[in-house]
Amino acid sequence: MRHAMTVAALLLFMVAAPAGEVPVIKTLPGIVVDTKAREVRLEGEVCLQRGGLELLACSPGTREHESVIVVKAKPSHIVFALALLGLAPGQPGYVTAAGSFSPPGGTVVDVAARWTVAKPDGKTETVEVPVWKLLKLGGSESGLERPVQWVYVGRPSEQALRAADQEGTVVCLSNFTEAVLDVPFESTSVNAELLYEANPAVVPPVKTPVELILRPTSERVEPLKVECEVVLRKGRPPVLDGKPLDMPALRDALYAMPADVRTAVLKAEADESVGRFMQVYDLLRDALMKVHPMVLEPKAAGPAAGQPLAVTIAADGKVRIGGQTFTLEEFRAKAGTLLKGAEKVAISAEKSADQKTVAEVLGIAREQGVSAVISHGEATTEKK
Repeated sequence: MRHAMTVAALLLFMVAAPAGEVPVIKTLPGIVVDTKAREVRLEGEVCLQRGGLELLACSPGTREHESVIVVKAKPSHIVFALALLGLAPGQPGYVTAAGSFSPPGGTVVDVAARWTVAKPDGKTETVEVPVWKLLKLGGSESGLERPVQWVYVGRPSEQALRAADQEGTVVCLSNFTEAVLDVPFESTSVNAELLYEANPAVVPPVKTPVELILRPTSERVEPLKVECEVVLRKGRPPVLDGKPLDMPALRDALYAMPADVRTAVLKAEADESVGRFMQVYDLLRDALMKVHPMVLEPKAAGPAAGQPLAVTIAADGKVRIGGQTFTLEEFRAKAGTLLKGAEKVAISAEKSADQKTVAEVLGIAREQGVSAVISHGEATTEKK
């Protein structure tokens, strides 16, 4: 609620500006929103001059040991600031049903760093560089030769903003679902496999005041399709990503798939013929795809009118719904489809289930406009 009130105050500030005057908004701590220049400026300082990185910039008290710059602003406030420039949220990276990684997508944002240096004559000089120049590849002796691109992921839901503030993920180099800005390709957070390090030849000394500048562009990176789905039902033609095709057309469509689609989920009813299953399996392998076979669960009749859709949080943190099991991120990515048509969901948790996951699932359901019921044995508590 505090977030919504802050945004409302900012919008009122903009409306109240004199006609013809483009306001520079400074009501959020450590943030300047310049609507004329179409940029957001963040007050910060250098927190790391050398070492492996998961982020380029974080918020205070979070990830300073693996970031170059720490900014004073909270990620949630930065999301609001970028919204004032008209940015719509993108999509964080996620792991698909077959284990492939779908990279983040969204509006491309140029990021620069600006700081002041002292000259030998006693005067000062302002330096501004694209922040990718503060980086080098892990194990390399020299800086990057090609730019790094960032996309705006920031999701303006209450749950997502709270998670972003907790994690401090402002400008990421490893993929985080809570990111404000993330790289639009797969980048691990495993310490031994980090792609980037700070470049001490360019990064100024620790504690140097730095202004981080976010400049949205007109370019957009769309979420990358990395996986296809083929469904086999007895007596019906194969269905590729929702489209029925005969076998020759299926073969042509698979061969025409983008090069990034290297994984396929092959779902078949239990009574589907082995011969046709293997024929489609071989087609997928011939198209150079890794095949993830699954038994297609019988179509559920769905809850009776007025009855909630059952969602169970398992002890291992997985989410079970409609006979299928998902990781939390898979459930988040597919929630629009899984909860489509449901008026409410009944969320129950197995013994020892993580209550944080229960809260996350509750938040996801609310984001989809579905009322949620937390089930405790026979009793239920409805969450508005």
